[in-house]
Amino acid sequence: MKKNKNSGYVALIGRTNAGKSTFLNSILETKVSIVSDKPQTTRRQILGIHTTPKGQVVFFDSPGIHKPEYRLNQKMMKDVHNSLMDADLILYFVDIKDRDEDNFIISLLDDKKNVFLVINKIDKLAKEKALVKMNRMKDMYPWKEIVPISALKKTNIDLLEDLIFSYLPESDIQFYDEEESTVQSEKFYISELIREKLLNQTRDELPYSTFVKADEIKDRGNIIYVRATIHVEKPSQRKIVIGKKGLMIKKIGEDARVEIEEYFDKKVFLDLFVKVVPNWRNSQFILQDIFE
Repeated sequence: MKKNKNSGYVALIGRTNAGKSTFLNSILETKVSIVSDKPQTTRRQILGIHTTPKGQVVFFDSPGIHKPEYRLNQKMMKDVHNSLMDADLILYFVDIKDRDEDNFIISLLDDKKNVFLVINKIDKLAKEKALVKMNRMKDMYPWKEIVPISALKKTNIDLLEDLIFSYLPESDIQFYDEEESTVQSEKFYISELIREKLLNQTRDELPYSTFVKADEIKDRGNIIYVRATIHVEKPSQRKIVIGKKGLMIKKIGEDARVEIEEYFDKKVFLDLFVKVVPNWRNSQFILQDIFE
């Protein structure tokens, strides 16, 4: 007898740094979304495709929910609302170490849709404290499931996957080819890899005010040439990114080149430039590059 399959769309939502992107990379077993401990790392909806004998899940990795103060942030929050509207199932991620729950995020949830509470980073607290967190949140919303996980350590990922499939509609439809894990463009992904290394190397004032664009990617036979521009808002930020005697941008380039070479499975020459663009977060021209 043929076993029924389940397929559908699943939105990952929560505050910044709740571990949504780490979960997505973990369940797909490949990197499609950059990860950093800096806030607002994810800027646009990243689509992750997970195909198994049980069916196909299309994940929407949404930007962390926050107050939109620039046109950039307004577009980020629009992606969140679109994810909530299009999803068959919603996973609300919370960091187990957060002391306060977010009533605003809960107010965005659609009570006509199934919602899981996913309590992430359980490896960071003792089991007793994790249970306290679960008990405190269990009556805040009619959750269909409450699942404690560690996306980083892959704890309970298989359990969560089984629950996801059990709540998705029965369907043999595959929205994407089973070999695909994402649909983002090559230039966007390379730009994001560079931005990830920038975030990991620089101080807290830069995450919000930097944008990376891969201007050119060219196969030159024995090497891949990549030219990319790091945009900042102030000359002082440009100095930080370049660093003393160019050491910071050299380190960013070295770290990024390693991952880009893994991606292409080929030697890479990475050419990085830093450009000052005041108030780029309100620039329609640059926002088109991010959200194209």
